[in-house]
Amino acid sequence: AAVDYIDSLGWEAITAHEHDLGTRFLAGHPGGVALHGSQTMDGRVPTFCFSVPGRSAQSVAEHLAARDVAVWWGNYYALETMKRLGLDPEDGAVRAGIVHFNTDEEVDRLLAALRDLTE
Repeated sequence: AAVDYIDSLGWEAITAHEHDLGTRFLAGHPGGVALHGSQTMDGRVPTFCFSVPGRSAQSVAEHLAARDVAVWWGNYYALETMKRLGLDPEDGAVRAGIVHFNTDEEVDRLLAALRDLTE
């Protein structure tokens, strides 16, 4: 069923839509949000790891959840990576994964909620 579903949409259409949504996120992410990893969509999928200086990853995730934005927070079992990023390995970072069924409006809601934290 999963293969039939992907086939019905078309892999190229899925990846193009995800790329566009990722580009939208990168173009709009507030300057006060520290994005960890590639700053472009070249060679990547739209899964973003970020933090807000002065706030715990958990508090950022809770802020976003209160605005109906689903994200994850934590260290993802990557303690050494979190240390290399200069983050508290116990708190970690926030991760937002954008997929083909997400919309421009959902990305905009994520961006607006992040701006609320940085203004």
